[in-house]
Amino acid sequence: MSALDSLKAKIGNEAYLHIEEEAGKEVGLAMQMPLRDEALQAKYYYPRFLLAELLTELELFETKGLRISPIDLTGLLFRCKLLFATKNEQEFDQRCGGSFRILQDAALMVRYPEKLDGLETLVNRRLAQLEASAKPRIALSPLNSFSTQAGQSPRSSFEKIFGEINAPFVCYFEDDSLIEKHEQFEPGSSSLDRAKDFFCAPSIGFRVSGSRNYCLWYATAWLRTFLNLLRIASFIHPGQRDFGWPDVQMIPPTYPVFAGEHSKGFYKWDEDKWQSWAKIPDGSLFRSFGYRGLSKTWLDNRTLPHIERFLAKHKKIFDCLKNPWSDRVTRDIAPALDILSSATQLPDVGAKILLIYCCLEHFFVPKNAKSENKKYIVGGLNALAPHLLPWFDRLYGLRCDYAHKGFVTQDDTTMRLIADSMSNSMALLIAKLSVQ
Repeated sequence: MSALDSLKAKIGNEAYLHIEEEAGKEVGLAMQMPLRDEALQAKYYYPRFLLAELLTELELFETKGLRISPIDLTGLLFRCKLLFATKNEQEFDQRCGGSFRILQDAALMVRYPEKLDGLETLVNRRLAQLEASAKPRIALSPLNSFSTQAGQSPRSSFEKIFGEINAPFVCYFEDDSLIEKHEQFEPGSSSLDRAKDFFCAPSIGFRVSGSRNYCLWYATAWLRTFLNLLRIASFIHPGQRDFGWPDVQMIPPTYPVFAGEHSKGFYKWDEDKWQSWAKIPDGSLFRSFGYRGLSKTWLDNRTLPHIERFLAKHKKIFDCLKNPWSDRVTRDIAPALDILSSATQLPDVGAKILLIYCCLEHFFVPKNAKSENKKYIVGGLNALAPHLLPWFDRLYGLRCDYAHKGFVTQDDTTMRLIADSMSNSMALLIAKLSVQ
């Protein structure tokens, strides 16, 4: 049985036809592109971002235990079909993306001379190479805007957390272990500067095995979730309060990179285009304490024990991530964590309250409901956690004050209610996951 026939038998004809259809659309779009711009400079086609279009297939591939991605298969079919639609090598190079291909799996790098082999032979050969290319990788997400006590590293606490949630995360901080870890990859050439560069330290990594695209997007889901939970935990347990830091880095997130590729993740400026589950991880750990100022997250002896307990308490979220494309993750977990994580970073207290209230609406209000949202939230609380109704009444009162007055008094009572509301929202997420 050929590689393609074997794959079709695993995923079914319907899924394959959808993937093939998306590849065909890609060929059509690439062929419509003029090869020269108005200044007569060569143009190169940039393939579409197909994560949303292939969400059903992403979940299917995961349930079947495949360690390649439908994104891989779409890209492979696109290039193979494009090969036979173009007239010469230069046209093929421009229409298949040119330099955009440099970080792809080698199996996806179709060459023009392979046209002589025929489409079926080419697809089967490249698919077999893609499946054979699966290997262990560590995807890294750099961290910034956090503080620790002098001479301390949060590494041991993070490693304890990773063990408690039973997840293959690794951390790379600028401490004595960094050089030792680098020596395991590149023996005999390590220094602290080289090690920091190799691991994009300080950074959090995630170990996963598969094709390059599979590893990138699977690890992205885990890294994004962990970093969102870390921001939420450090907001609920803030440690030292600083009234603004001049060196908080307000920068866009960067794509994760793989350890050993000697590359840096490039800035991703358009994350607002994507749904919560499709966003890349953001390693910026700054938080807002609600007095129109931003500060670094504190990771030290005052906060780390609380963060450890918080993440262990929410282990069920990581259990759900074993299939990061399921409805539980894409419809419940990712949007809720995105909302609450955003709330930690807004300077305005009233805006924090509104976002937390929106998170409750996300939990309990039906998709097409346009009014009486409070009724749905109260009904959901009665079903899942009736003891939280007094808290919700206080939160709703503040939400109405902000809506009608345009301000909320920024006192300690309000800030405690916001922190409690973050904590209770997380408890409701776990309760909702437990009954599904």
